[in-house]
Amino acid sequence: MENRRNAWCAGISDQVTPGTTTVLEGAPGTGKTAVLDDLSARWEGHVVRARCSALDGDLPFGVVAQLFDLADPDLVPPEAVSALQLTAPAADFPVLHGVYRLAAALACREDLLVVVDDAHWADAASLRWLAYLALRVQRLPIALVLTVGAGERCDDPSHGEIMAVCRRVVLDDLSQEAVAALVSSLGTPSPEFVAACVAVTGGNPLAVTRLVAALAEDRVPPTAEHAWRVAHRGAEVLGEITAARLRRRPAAVVAAAQCLAVLGPSPHPGVLADLTRLSPLELAEAVRTVDLLGVAGPAVLDDMPAPARADLHLRAARSLRAHGAADRVVADHLLETSPGLEPWAGEVLDRAAQEAVNRGDTAGAARVLWRALREPVANPSRALRLLGIAELVGNLPGATARLREALQSDVDDEETAVALSYALHAEGDAAGLAAVLADGSPRVRAHLAVHGLAWQEAVPSPVSLDTPAGVLHHVMVGDITAAEAVSRVSTGDVLSSLTSAMTLNLADSLDEALTVLDDVDRAQAPALRALTYVMRANVQRRKGDLVSARADLTLAEDHLRQDRRWHAVSAWHAALLADILLEEGHLDEAESLITESSTDGARRVWQYGGLLTVRGRLLTARGDDHEALEAFLAAGRHCAAWPYRNPAPLAWRSGAALACAAIGDSERARELALEEVALARAWGAPRALGMALRAEGRVTAGAAGRTLLEEAVQVLRNSPARLELARALVDLGVVVRRQGDTAGARACLRDALDLAQKCGSTAMAARAYSELVATSAGPRRMRQTGPTALTPAEHQVAELAARGRSDEEIASMLLMPADAVGTALSGIYRKLGVSGRAQLSNALFVD
Repeated sequence: MENRRNAWCAGISDQVTPGTTTVLEGAPGTGKTAVLDDLSARWEGHVVRARCSALDGDLPFGVVAQLFDLADPDLVPPEAVSALQLTAPAADFPVLHGVYRLAAALACREDLLVVVDDAHWADAASLRWLAYLALRVQRLPIALVLTVGAGERCDDPSHGEIMAVCRRVVLDDLSQEAVAALVSSLGTPSPEFVAACVAVTGGNPLAVTRLVAALAEDRVPPTAEHAWRVAHRGAEVLGEITAARLRRRPAAVVAAAQCLAVLGPSPHPGVLADLTRLSPLELAEAVRTVDLLGVAGPAVLDDMPAPARADLHLRAARSLRAHGAADRVVADHLLETSPGLEPWAGEVLDRAAQEAVNRGDTAGAARVLWRALREPVANPSRALRLLGIAELVGNLPGATARLREALQSDVDDEETAVALSYALHAEGDAAGLAAVLADGSPRVRAHLAVHGLAWQEAVPSPVSLDTPAGVLHHVMVGDITAAEAVSRVSTGDVLSSLTSAMTLNLADSLDEALTVLDDVDRAQAPALRALTYVMRANVQRRKGDLVSARADLTLAEDHLRQDRRWHAVSAWHAALLADILLEEGHLDEAESLITESSTDGARRVWQYGGLLTVRGRLLTARGDDHEALEAFLAAGRHCAAWPYRNPAPLAWRSGAALACAAIGDSERARELALEEVALARAWGAPRALGMALRAEGRVTAGAAGRTLLEEAVQVLRNSPARLELARALVDLGVVVRRQGDTAGARACLRDALDLAQKCGSTAMAARAYSELVATSAGPRRMRQTGPTALTPAEHQVAELAARGRSDEEIASMLLMPADAVGTALSGIYRKLGVSGRAQLSNALFVD
């Protein structure tokens, strides 16, 4: 073996001479025993050898008996007989000296090599004799060589005496070059193959040797293409070594290793004590030994008989539950046991499954629920429902069938009915989901109102105002004012929070809406996370913060890629992104996105009206007013199937009015604009009213048009809609300039230019700039401000910090490590050129 040659090259053989004591120290597998084999083979004289074991450390003079069990009886002094026969009552001086005289008699015939492997496990009597010999060996033709494990503990004073007079040699792991030399027996190894061997073995000589032998047996060539096989085979080899190493240890160490393997890293001290049944001192020493050995959990568990392993998991589940562990932790152990052993197992598995569903852990939830169905649970329909939800979230087949089965087993289970409705929503069965929820309670019908935001067939007829979803329905219909709607919002579960955030958004309470969305649990299914980010982007767009809106849309896209079934969310996402692309002047990209997103599924949902409206704006920007008018009217025809007339969520009428005016149909333009103004006044939120007044002012000639535009600007100044204010200021500036008021026009256009630049609207800034130049104000350098250098994740962190959230709150909301928040903020400050949190609000346009 290469490690033998390595040891001899270190000069060990030359220094093991008569009259010396040498201690070889090394971790398990570093070749201590192999070195002793070489020393014994090369010794020119008599060799006596013993190997200690942790299992017989209580046997007095056990090592001494091993050393001299084949000695010539005529040479054994009478005082030494009891030691060799293991009958000596104590390691007193006559016995020690008798064995010493025996060693000296053997050495008189020829040089004597005394070799003891794993001396840290030697019994106390033998250790005392070895110390007795070590103190006298210099005057005899005897060499004493011992091996001890690195880090192994031995509190016997005799061990200290030996270490004080010995020469100590430490055996290390193999270098990469040494590993390559061993692997070369398979052929010329590639660097990748050698690196894989080093990675899996850590350079431990025994592990490397066994691994090379196993690879040779499998006829694996040492090439880069086969490096992936090293990890799998290496895990098997290390498992075998670990199991063999552990079997040599006392029962306490074995028990501790098994319990640690079952409980995982950093176990609860009380649970570990319960499982091992050891005293605190015994447990501490056993755990230290396990850490020293580095025994791996899977290898330890694989070496246990299946019934013993299952029993240990059951005991772990009981102890963890008694110590207040989380249900998911207890459930992990119950999964490894047989059903029906504990009456509380079904309840624990049920709650653990619910937690997994809430976290979006589909596979974990399904695994727990399949097991829960085998328990005598009190409510099997609940387990079926949770299993169906897990399959729904994970986009797995059978979710709808599972939920139907659950509902059939308990027709009054409202939660199952709601879950089934979302499964049918994902399948596009709007009529089916309406039938499931139609006769439900007000709480169930609130979900029907949510489905109605996407599917026309799901829109309920009477809807109560008692739930946030019911309030949102009436907001969309337009038969409630913004002030009344805001007074009725409430948060609690995810549905209440999301629908309340939508209501606050439409009522121009944008910061309040963001606060609600920030508090929505992000550990949800991908579709819910995508919806949350799309809603945030919509709020940011309404504020005029296009950079933050785009960042949220990027994060939403990451989740939408995981689940494409939710057409309403995808269509809303596409409409917002296309709108931002228009503001940035990327007309071709916006057109491609609209075309790509206009799928058959999208054409069925209400949000498709938003895509048509953005298409109308795109065509208007290109000067194709007839096609633009058709796109706006198509949006109106599409939305006519729903009872939603409030212009706050979708202002297609103002776009159609401007297109009519552009093609010369002034009368129709006025009708459309006046209709939107009336609806917006009834709603009462400034953004929708300001946009409608701007459209009416654009299609109204003369002083009346200017008056309407001035009113639009005044209304929008009292709203958070900064980009819409910039748009109205440009229109007012154009009208004022044409009426000869150059100074007034310049003031409007300069304000518009600053707002557009800060919002990130390249197109609006360019229009404001060109109109400003037309006032003969002279060229003005275009400023480019805003946090465009930040990544989407950095935008999230920066905005939350600007709104006063602590590092811990930000970490919790964004599901990231707490220490990563501080690191991210340092980079954000540098990119924005600010010194701290106090300046983030101005830099990010956050109130």
